[in-house]
Parts: sequence; structure tokens; C-alpha cells
Amino acid sequence: MLKNGFTLVELLIVIIIIAILSIVGIGGYYNFIEKGRENTAVNALRVLHTSIEMYSTDTKGIYPRANSLNELKEAIKKYLPGGEMPQNPYNNMPYSDENNNYYRITYTYDPVENSYTLIVRNRYNYKRLLLLSNRIVIMGER
Repeated sequence: MLKNGFTLVELLIVIIIIAILSIVGIGGYYNFIEKGRENTAVNALRVLHTSIEMYSTDTKGIYPRANSLNELKEAIKKYLPGGEMPQNPYNNMPYSDENNNYYRITYTYDPVENSYTLIVRNRYNYKRLLLLSNRIVIMGER
């Protein structure tokens, strides 16, 4: 007697295996996408760092006094590629005060020491991805 087709148990096992493989693959895919966005945010910070250093070269070592990303953009506009801030990887819009919720970039300037700090954080704003600064640290001081 020939048996045609599959039994219900065999079909369920195949469906369960496919579901497990799909879950593992989708999780890996989203992790891959997140890492790509983090790398894009880090590269945006490096672009800002380079533009700020170019600004300081033209202003005899003085860094831009800015309290926001919009002020920073206006100060270093001619040094930014295309005159625009780098794009936020979350929504592909240029960084600005209004577009700084995910992959947050912060710029702080200390006029006493003429130093600045640039920080980029991840999508949830709790993990620092990169910190760039021209501040000189002496004997463990911060």
C-alpha cells in the first residue's frame, strides 16, 4: 500500500523549523541594521569633528561658541560637506535641534579652556558610541 503526502505531524514539524529559522534570521537582520545606523552616526560625528577643527584653523585656534546644533551648523557651515549637517540615520534628515532624538549628538564648548566635546549616543540615548574632544587631560583630571 502506497502512502501519498505527508502526515499532519510531519507538516507541523517543518512549519516549526521554518518559524524558528525565521525568528533567528529576523533578529540578526535587525541587529545588522542597528549596527549600520550606529556606524553612520559615528561617521557623522567625525565629519563634525573635522569641520570644527577646520573652523579653528581659520579662527586662530578658537572653537565655535554654540549652545545648540543649529548654532553649531551656522558657525561651521562653510566647512561642512555641501554646507549641510550630516544625516541622522534614524530618519535620513540632517541633524538639527529638532532632529536629534535618536542617535543624539551633543556639542559642548568650554570658553575658559577653549575646548569642546562631541558625543554621539545610540538610538536609545543611553550608550555612548563615540566621544571626541580636544581637551587635554593632566594627571587624571577631567
